[in-house]
Amino acid sequence: MRSPVLLLVIALGVFGAIGAVLLLRSIFQNKSDESTWNDLTDQHRPVRVSNPSAFTPGVYERLVVISAPYALCHHDPWDHLSCSDLDDTRNMLASGWDIHSRIDLLAQIFWLITLGDRDKFGVERAQWADVSLAEAERQELQELKEAGIAVQDITEKLWRLERMRNNDRGIQNVDFLAWDMLRAAMLTRCGAALNWLPEAEAWDTLALLDQALRMHYQNWGQVWESFRLGRWCWYSEDGEDTHYNDLHDLHRLQVLLAPEGPWGLVPWDIPVPQSSLMILDDSIDAGVAAPLDADERERAPQWERWIDDQVILRGQRRSQHFGTDPERHQRFTKDT
Repeated sequence: MRSPVLLLVIALGVFGAIGAVLLLRSIFQNKSDESTWNDLTDQHRPVRVSNPSAFTPGVYERLVVISAPYALCHHDPWDHLSCSDLDDTRNMLASGWDIHSRIDLLAQIFWLITLGDRDKFGVERAQWADVSLAEAERQELQELKEAGIAVQDITEKLWRLERMRNNDRGIQNVDFLAWDMLRAAMLTRCGAALNWLPEAEAWDTLALLDQALRMHYQNWGQVWESFRLGRWCWYSEDGEDTHYNDLHDLHRLQVLLAPEGPWGLVPWDIPVPQSSLMILDDSIDAGVAAPLDADERERAPQWERWIDDQVILRGQRRSQHFGTDPERHQRFTKDT
C-alpha cells in the first residue's frame, strides 16, 4: 500500500491542489485532525524576501531552497541565506545539536556529510536482514530494557528493529541520504546567519550537498520521501506523536510543492557550479575531520567514498605543507 505522503505527491502533480485537498480529507482520522491541519497552516506560512512578481529562480535560489523544509518550521525566508530570529537559532543549535561555536558547527556538518544517521540505519538494516541475528538482538535488547539500562535508546532501537523486520513504509529499501543532507543544509543556513560560516563557504557547502542529492534523486518529491522516512525512523516512536508528525509532514510537503511554494517555484534541474569542497578543507584545518575507518569505508556508498577520498587527499597535501588554493573562495559570492 502506498504511503499517504507518496499519494499526496502524486495528487499534487496530477490533480493539483484540489486533488490534494480531497486526498487529505480521506487521511484525517477525526475532527481534531482538521484543527491540527489549520494550526499547521499558520505554522507553515512561507516567508520570503523576494518580490513574487519579479521572482526568477537562479543558482542561489536553487541552493538555498534545499533547506526550505526547515525554513518553513523556523519562519525563516526560504529564498534567502538568513534566519529570522538569531537568538532562537542560537538556542536551537545549542539545545538540539550541542553546537556553540564555528568548530562545533563544522564537526556536525562534516559528520552529516560523511556518515550521519544513514550509516547507523544502514548497519542496522544489514544486520537485521538475517532473521536469526535480528531475533537474537531483539531478545538481548528486551532484557536490557527490562533491566532498566538505557531505556529510551533501547526502546527506540527495538522500534526500528520491528519496523525493519515488518518492512513498514518500505523501510527496507529507503535511501536515507536526504535526511542527513537537508539537515546539513539547515545547519549551513544557520551558520551563515550567525557568521560562523563565511558567505562563500556557505554557498559552496550547499553546492556540495546539492551534488549528493542529484546523485541519488531525480526531483524534489523523491528528496522529500527520503527525508520524511529518515525523520520517521529517527523519531522511532508510535502513537499520537507519530500521527501528528505524519500530519505535520503531509502539510509541509503540500506547502513545499504547491505552485507558489518553495519547491514549486524553484525547478529541480537548475544548473549549479561544482563545489570547491571548502567545508572539507576548513574541517580538516579545525581538527574535526578524519578519514573513515576501515569498517566505515568498506560499507560506504559511492558518494561517501568519494568524499572520503577528498578528505584523505587534502590531509596528505597538508602534511606536505602545500598551500591553500586562493581561488577556492571566489566561486560563490553574493550580497545577502
